[in-house]
Amino acid sequence: MNRLAIILDKIQVLLGGYEPVIQVVEHYIDVEEEVEYLYLRIMFPQLNALVIVREYWRRKRLVAYGYYVRLAGYEEWWDNRPHHPEISTYPHHRHVHGDVKPLEDPSLESFLVRVRDLLRRNAMEG
Repeated sequence: MNRLAIILDKIQVLLGGYEPVIQVVEHYIDVEEEVEYLYLRIMFPQLNALVIVREYWRRKRLVAYGYYVRLAGYEEWWDNRPHHPEISTYPHHRHVHGDVKPLEDPSLESFLVRVRDLLRRNAMEG
């Protein structure tokens, strides 16, 4: 099973109740080089929310990722770009309203749980 199939399943399990509209913007597999790249846009029209998932895998190892959520004026993104060496979890970090913070669990599943919590909170407030 490729990474795209795994991610689509995780989205359905964790966020399916919010009726996501999933757009696979780019998906690339090079079997010979053992590379997989994916870029997904996940929209929640009823909540005016957007989630972006980008991952680059090489030889079954996650090399680079970027996870982004925008909801009701709130923005947060997680990534492993090596541009904040001052963060204790370097290179893993998250951006919250312009502040850079440590990221203890950089997994996609943790990010999707965070998104689910934000969607839930927004739905209750709306």
